[in-house]
Amino acid sequence: MTYDEHTPDAGNHPEYAEMLVTDEWKAIIAGTPPAVIQQVYGLITDNMQELLTAYLHYLGTDPVLSKLLNTNEMRAKWTAVFEEWVYQLFSMQFSDVNHFVQEQHALGMKLSRVGYPAHSVSKSLRMINACILRHILMQAWTDQEKMQSVMYVNHLIGLSYEIRNHGYMQSISDQTRLDESYRLAVIGSNIAMERERQRAFLTEWERNILAWFYSPSDIGLPRLAKSEFGMWFLHKASLMFERTPKLQNIAECIAKIDQQILPKLETTQYDDRAAIGSQFQLIQQDLVKIKFVINEIFDSHIELDNARDSLTRLLNRRFIHTVLSREIALQKREGAVGFAILILDLDHFKTVNDSHGHAAGDMALQKVATLMTESVRPSDFVFRYGGEEMLLILVEADASTAMHVAENIRSKVAQARIQAPGGNSIALTVSIGGALAKGKIDYESVIAEADKALYQAKHAGRNRVMMSA
Repeated sequence: MTYDEHTPDAGNHPEYAEMLVTDEWKAIIAGTPPAVIQQVYGLITDNMQELLTAYLHYLGTDPVLSKLLNTNEMRAKWTAVFEEWVYQLFSMQFSDVNHFVQEQHALGMKLSRVGYPAHSVSKSLRMINACILRHILMQAWTDQEKMQSVMYVNHLIGLSYEIRNHGYMQSISDQTRLDESYRLAVIGSNIAMERERQRAFLTEWERNILAWFYSPSDIGLPRLAKSEFGMWFLHKASLMFERTPKLQNIAECIAKIDQQILPKLETTQYDDRAAIGSQFQLIQQDLVKIKFVINEIFDSHIELDNARDSLTRLLNRRFIHTVLSREIALQKREGAVGFAILILDLDHFKTVNDSHGHAAGDMALQKVATLMTESVRPSDFVFRYGGEEMLLILVEADASTAMHVAENIRSKVAQARIQAPGGNSIALTVSIGGALAKGKIDYESVIAEADKALYQAKHAGRNRVMMSA
């Protein structure tokens, strides 16, 4: 099953096309002489290179967009999308309206999804509109032809922006609701257990510091930000408790330990016991502060359980957008490693259901979900993706890490057995497809790559891992 099959077609809104666009489009086409339509299209075709150059320059010089689209490859890709839009817009006949609306609506949602600023959507269209109008006024056309051409261009670009903005705002509205639901729900099944686990990670990190000092290595002291607790804090706590100002207190303590105290310890002489003791005392003071704030934050939130799949206890797929949007944003940090997406599918799952009953199928899903959860870090995310598919988001993971995790899960599942209600022992296998997100700004393209790799794994014989090239 592909990602598109899982996801409702957000751009497919026939009622929107009928109510908002169709009548207006008829009026624009009917009110503009065919000769003028052809003149405008010819003018745009003749000056397309200038339009593309201006648009590419805008992407590279706008202070916001130049950071979002920060490579020549990205800007070239978006310029190609722009070129296709211009040709489609000014060559379209009425029969193309529904298709055009769907594409523009989907594009608006994509612009919102990748973090394209709202002001940049309107500004780029306004700049292109001005460029086309300037060329119209330079033509040796009659005043009436110029006036009709100006009205035609303004109406078409305005209508296109209206459709695109509708998708953009719908995406923001939908995501605001999902973000809030996820923030509340991700703390999920047992908040008391999660709190104790994070406290244990802090204690473990403290022991590692002591162990390092009595048996130092060349790689330096382990930083708190890269510990299990630090990874959880960066990738999950900020989602779980995003409106809690006290998170900043924890962030400041982590920064102080990693950037001030640990570098001093690394350069302290082994026999300078007073200096060592002083630095360890500072670390312990900050850890006490962190644990105190953690207790306060967890205690202030009630236990909720509406984000998890009732069968597997994995996160619900509707929150994938929330997590991936934040992970994409984190990629803009200096030194970002990137993240990986793995999609897992149980092989021959229909046969399990048909031969052993749906109860056995449920047991198979629960077993695989448990093995997946046990195979990833606390900072990673595991979702029930749909049917017999599950999706993993591996934070701060490169190709080697993703492949290792995927192969580990595949191997564990292949060795596992479940006892069907009838007493039969059932063997399971899974196929896994993966893709890396480093340098990408649209997470849906990463999901599509992982989904394609999963299809390749299935096609190649199942019970294997394939990573997108």
